[in-house]
This record gives sequence, C-alpha cells and structure tokens, in this order.
Amino acid sequence: MPAPLPPAPDATADCPQGLGRRTDAMLRGLLLLVALYHPLFALWFALRAGMGLDMMVPGMAVSHLLLCVLCLIEHRAGRTVHAAVVFLVGELLLLLLAYGYWGLAAQLRVQMMQLVPVLLVAALLGRRPLRWSTAWVCGLMALGAWGDASGALFRADRVLHATTDLAISAAGAVMTAWLLHHSVTGLRESLSVAQQRSQELARKRDELQVEMQERERSRDQLVHAMKMENVGRLASGIAHDFNHLLALIQGYVAKARRSEADELQHALQGADSATRRASAVSRRLLDFSRLEPGRPQLLDAAATVAGMAPMLQQVFDDGVQFEVDTGGVQCLIHFDPAQLESILLSLAVNANQAMPGGGRFTLRLEQPVRDGEVVLQVEDTGHGMSEAVRARCLEPFFTTKPVGQGTGLGLAVTASLVAAAGGTVQVHSRPGDGTRLHIHLPSRPMARAPA
Repeated sequence: MPAPLPPAPDATADCPQGLGRRTDAMLRGLLLLVALYHPLFALWFALRAGMGLDMMVPGMAVSHLLLCVLCLIEHRAGRTVHAAVVFLVGELLLLLLAYGYWGLAAQLRVQMMQLVPVLLVAALLGRRPLRWSTAWVCGLMALGAWGDASGALFRADRVLHATTDLAISAAGAVMTAWLLHHSVTGLRESLSVAQQRSQELARKRDELQVEMQERERSRDQLVHAMKMENVGRLASGIAHDFNHLLALIQGYVAKARRSEADELQHALQGADSATRRASAVSRRLLDFSRLEPGRPQLLDAAATVAGMAPMLQQVFDDGVQFEVDTGGVQCLIHFDPAQLESILLSLAVNANQAMPGGGRFTLRLEQPVRDGEVVLQVEDTGHGMSEAVRARCLEPFFTTKPVGQGTGLGLAVTASLVAAAGGTVQVHSRPGDGTRLHIHLPSRPMARAPA
C-alpha cells in the first residue's frame, strides 16, 4: 500500500484570511462595482435636480466611494476578510443614515442595488453575519417606514402606504438573504465534495501506479522464469541435434579410416564442416539465452541446398536412396545459414528414422508460377503419419517417438524459424504413403552480370 497522501490544497489556501480564490476575485469586483455605482448615480441625480440638488446625495456618494477604496486597499494587502467586514459594517451604517434621512419610500427604486451587495458580502462571511445583517436591514426599513408615516402626521393613507412598502421590502430582503445563503452554501459544499474527490482520485492514482509497478515486476519475473524453463527444454533439443552432428562426424572419420589418401582429405574436410555446424548449434543456445536475433543472410538457394547434400547423405543408412534436385532455380533467400542447415538436418534425421527398412529421400527446389517465392520440398517414403498426428506435428514438444529418442522440437522449431523469415510450412502425409513437407520462403531474383 502507498504511503498516505497529504491533504489536497484547500481552495482558500491562496487567501491568507480564509476566503477562496474565486470568492476573493468576486469580492474585488463587487467593491469596484459599488465604488463606481454611487458616484455615477449621484452625477445622474444632480443632472436631473439641477440647483435643487440635496447636498446629502453627493455626501453619501463620496462616503461610499471612500469606503470602497479603503476596502480595496485592505484587500490588496491580503486582508480579505477584514476588508469584507469593514465593507459590511460601513454599508450598514450608511444605510442607517439614508433610511433615517430620506425614509423608506425614497429608497424603493434603488433599494436592491444597495441591499444585494451588503447581503452578498454577509453571506460570504457566514450564516451568523447574514442573519444579523438581514435583521439590521429589516430594522432600517421599519425606521424608514416610521419616518414616512410620521412626516405625514400619521395620516391613514400614508400609514397604509408605509406599511405596504415595509412589508414588501422586508419580504424581499428576507427572500434575497435566503437565496444567497443557500446558493453560497451549495457552492461551498460542491467545492468540498470536489476537493474530497480530488484527494480520493489522487490516492487511487498512487495505488494504481504501485499496483502497475508490482505487476510489471511480477511479469518480468515470470518472463525470466519462462525463459529459463525454455532454455532447459531447448538444451535437450540442441543435445538431440548434437547427437546427429556427432554421428555425422563419426561417419566421416570412419570413411577416412577406410579410404584412399585422396578421399581422406575430403572426409576430413567434411568432419571439419560438421564441427563448425556443431558450433553454430551451440551459438543458437547462446543467442536464445541472450535474446539475440538470428543472423540472416542473402543465400543462393540452389547453391546452399547443393552444398549441404554431402552432409545430409551421411545421416542416412545404406538402404536409403538420397536425391537432391535444385531444378535450375536461380533466386536468393534471406535466411540464417546455420538455421537452414539445422532445419534440413533435423528433417533428414526424422526421415531416416521413418524408413528403418530403407526407402528414398528427396530434397527438391521448385519455383512456382507466383513470383517472389521459392518452395523447398522434402519428401520421404517412410511409414507416414495419421491425420491426428499430422494435425499436431507442428506443436512444440509433441512427439510419437519413445522416451529418450525425441523431444518434439524439430518440426516446431522449423515452423517457427520459417515463419520468422516470412514463410510457411505445409505438411502432407498418409499412413504408408510417406511424408512431404513444402517450405515456402520469400525469394528475390539474382542480380545478372552485365553482358
């Protein structure tokens, strides 16, 4: 399990006094709006009133402007909550002067522009400031309504108008405060839920990363274990190939012992060639253990097959007729020569074991009508395979030979190496009718010498 993560940064972390980043920006915009609104309203009112302008109007405008400027200075200094509290207290005091001086009826047209900023700032500060501010505003409205009624000497119609204005204004203020409270509370709860989900996602992400790392380590260990197991299995198959090569070397040595001096050199050359092929087989094991690719080369198909004929002939018993037919094919194949020799040697050994009483083994090159392909046909007249055996003969470690005489890797490795070179292997066999393998390999034409 990963170590517990530190708590996610709060949205109020950038604000020293505890308001969020977006709330901080909204408060700054609100202060600028109020600072511009009151002077502009006073200017518009002065243009309409002319010489009859009440000097209380510009005085109140200047007071609002100075209050907003002071709050903006506090806000810029990083004291956001202090700026909000100063704005709220200052506006409530200025509203006290306005309602006490002009009354309630004179404030009806601009009442919402005065009350909404005050109630919004109170809602940002919390539930208790909002309640006290709403109660204060309702009290100011009652004071203004009393002033309206008393100015008209408590006439019945004026008292009715003042009472109606008070009821409507107080209901509007209470409803506005309720809506602002629930809106701000909902936004704060949504922000809290988003922060919790962000923390949970970060925790899940770290747990997933740790789990992925554990799985990668387990996979690497599994691949290494499979690699070592396959090396052990491949070692048995390579030992099988070494037995064939050693038998070939022994055949050459035996031939050298009973041959004339002229044939002795040829026999020793064959033994040397077989020894080099044995070294190539051991290199296959090293390449596999190091995960190194083969060493494919451009080979003359006919010359390569014809050059392997003397080596392959040593594998067969005296009762087996060995034939090689290159068919006049002139093309190049891209293959590892050591792998090709190992494939043909394994097929020859299998064919010899399938013909204990003698027979005929044919290695033929064909070039079909389709360009870009050459077919290497390996055919014997042995006992053949049943349909069930033929269907599984290319599977790794599948063999019908007794224990200790086969590993089931010959045809499987052959198919794998041919597929890696871009070719295919087709097996045709019936009981008593021998076996034919068609190895299709990509080819390219040989470069012709200029005339």
